[in-house]
Amino acid sequence: MRILSTIALAVLAFAASAQSYTITGKTDEASNGKTAYLVDQNTAEVYASFVVENGTFKFEKEISGEKLLEVNIDKSRRTKAVVLAAAGTNAVVDFTARPASVTDNGGYNDKLAATISTIVEASNAINARADQLMNEGKSREEVYAVIGGDIEALNNLYIKAINENKDNILGAYVAAMTARQFYPTLKDIDELIATVKYAGEMAAIKTLRANYLKAEATQAGKMFTDFEGFTVDGKASKLSDYVGKGKYVLVDFWASWCGPCKGEIPNLIELQNKFGGEKFTVLGVNVWDEEEKFKAALTEEGITYPQIYIPRDNKDNATELYGIQGIPQIILFGPDGVIIQRDLRGQAMKDLVEEKMK
Repeated sequence: MRILSTIALAVLAFAASAQSYTITGKTDEASNGKTAYLVDQNTAEVYASFVVENGTFKFEKEISGEKLLEVNIDKSRRTKAVVLAAAGTNAVVDFTARPASVTDNGGYNDKLAATISTIVEASNAINARADQLMNEGKSREEVYAVIGGDIEALNNLYIKAINENKDNILGAYVAAMTARQFYPTLKDIDELIATVKYAGEMAAIKTLRANYLKAEATQAGKMFTDFEGFTVDGKASKLSDYVGKGKYVLVDFWASWCGPCKGEIPNLIELQNKFGGEKFTVLGVNVWDEEEKFKAALTEEGITYPQIYIPRDNKDNATELYGIQGIPQIILFGPDGVIIQRDLRGQAMKDLVEEKMK
């Protein structure tokens, strides 16, 4: 009796922990013979594949917990869809629609589609109102004074979706979509992971948390972290060729396409012209850019201070090492290589350099 009871309990436990979901797909005739893939979007693990026949495919898989999945045809970006999967999910992915639609009889995917539809509608209304006001000659400040409340209401739609779905994959997915905006610090992201189930599994959230950790490791008072790129003429060059060599170094992470970056360049040129020499230099670090456009911008902007160019495919990307989420990011390093201050801009940057040069 004890043996039979133990077996029965084991069967019940297995049934409770591993249940199934179904994803059916519809495609056009051009996809016949191509392969549909089922992928875990957070880990990139391919769970299954299916050769499309008569414009259809079908996945039936067991699941423990809930997953963020991607369905694609021949791993193409043009034919892919996100599916929120849980035990009992019966989803239909329709690739004949543009964009692809995912429905599941009132499940997480229908709720996600409704949420996104509401957000898109609100966003379009805000953009239309902003365009109207700009055409009427209103300044940016005046426009924001009018639509600021609408923007806050839009943000609240995201927050509402997260708070109402803290215990399921939908809340985690919406949180991942908005993580950079609503969770700007390591403390915020850790609180999110602690309160929203599955949030810690989201690749976007894990990446953001890793960046926050790197940013904390490169805050004021920390020794510089070295990286390598190339000079304008293609020679290997490291940050350590400039930083930690006995002079203050103002390092500007920038790109040719970045408007705010270009806005700071006159300030950087001014500081280089005024203080450049044995005690101080400005160093540009060009990132997320094309080499030809980077070089052209040097001439267009009148930049003569030294540069390190970081190719886009550099696995040791400088911005990742410093946890940089956006540019320009301007950092002042001391003569010993210790970081004095990050996030420098405009007059505050000039005042700090002036103070150090005294």
